[in-house]
Order: sequence, then structure tokens, then C-alpha cells
Amino acid sequence: MKYGPERRLFGSFSWASMATASPGPFGAQLAFPGQQTIALCGDGGFTMLALGGLLTEVQRRLPVVHVVFNSSGLDFVKIEQQEADLVPFGTDFATPDFAAVAEAIGAKGIRVEDPADGEDALRSALAHTRGPRRRRPRPPYALTVLAHVPARTAAGFTVSAARQVLAGRLDDVDTATHNARLI
Repeated sequence: MKYGPERRLFGSFSWASMATASPGPFGAQLAFPGQQTIALCGDGGFTMLALGGLLTEVQRRLPVVHVVFNSSGLDFVKIEQQEADLVPFGTDFATPDFAAVAEAIGAKGIRVEDPADGEDALRSALAHTRGPRRRRPRPPYALTVLAHVPARTAAGFTVSAARQVLAGRLDDVDTATHNARLI
């Protein structure tokens, strides 16, 4: 990520980092009122912890922009299971329309279906300064890529994919094949 000298980046950039993407920027906005604050959240982590925080952000009218990535699951947990040679279990869920949820509790919600609309949606979200905003920028096929992939992790993914094929879970394999073509 590139940003200017007057900006700060805060995050948990390690394993077991789920559900930290929203509370961190929420706290940063409280500590530095008036500063532009953007949270990059996965839908799994967002559903774990951020919805309660959103209610407080609305009450306090905090201008935090939440970018909620849609993968319809707990992707980091799924990655950890695959790295351990396991077939992922209990990591997929139906993602709600977070823009509609945001609107229902008093925040501005912006839903993005086509990635080409992402830039305009982000501009609109950043222009809204009377409370929190949401946007949903990526389709479920969009690939989450780790910054560094050790050989053991690649081997774990390979074993996991083979087990998924043998278990008849071809939808997961189709997604993996689609994502591999994107690399």
C-alpha cells in the first residue's frame, strides 16, 4: 500500500488477526478526531466484531469508511486449515448485504457489484462525512493473496486441494482454479 508521509497505517499483519480491521480504525478516529480513517475489513472479521462497533460509530457520528471485502467466509481460518493439510470446514457463510445493514442502523451504505464501479463508490464514501460508510468492493472469486507463501504453506494447499477433489468438493476446486488463473 502506498500512502503519503502524513498518513499512518495500523493493522494486525500476522495470523489470528481476524476482527481487528474495524475496531482499530474506530479507535484511531476517537484518538485523532477529524482525520480521515479507512478500515479494510474482510466480511468474516466484520461480522465477528465490527457490527457492534458500527452502532457506536453511528451514535457518535464518526466518519470512518469501512471497506468490507466479500469472500463469503472466514478466509484466514480457511487458509490456516489448508496450510495444516485439512479440508476446510465451517469457514463459509452467506454474506449479508452490508450496505443495507449499514442503512438500517443509520450509516451510509454503498454496495458495489461491479469492480469497475469501485473507484466512484470509494469517492462517494470519502465525500460523506456525517458518520460511517460501508462498501462491498470485491466478488467472491477475488483472490486473497498472502504477502509471503512459504513452501510448507504451498504444500499444505496442494494436499488440501487433493483431499477436496477426493471428497467431491469440486466447487472449491473450481474457485481455486479460477483464482490460480488470476495470478
